[in-house]
Amino acid sequence: MLAEVASLPVVLGPVQAGRMLGLGRTTVYRLLREEAFPVPVRRVGKAWVVPTAGVLSYLGLEIPTTSTVTTGRCGCSARTNTTEEG
Repeated sequence: MLAEVASLPVVLGPVQAGRMLGLGRTTVYRLLREEAFPVPVRRVGKAWVVPTAGVLSYLGLEIPTTSTVTTGRCGCSARTNTTEEG
């Protein structure tokens, strides 16, 4: 399940987020209109987006984090981000 959580996008569409919360499409849009959606939502233009972190937190799931991003397969260091202690 951790792999599934880690593969989720940063933001979800409202229907996808609603499904994760056990809500149907009609209920999702009603809650958005009433500003009563159970997790934080953002309006981007005319579209609604739901940060995945909020959904995972609401469900009590751990949000995957890493302190080090590894180098890509190409070997370039553009994706390298190491955390230094000291």
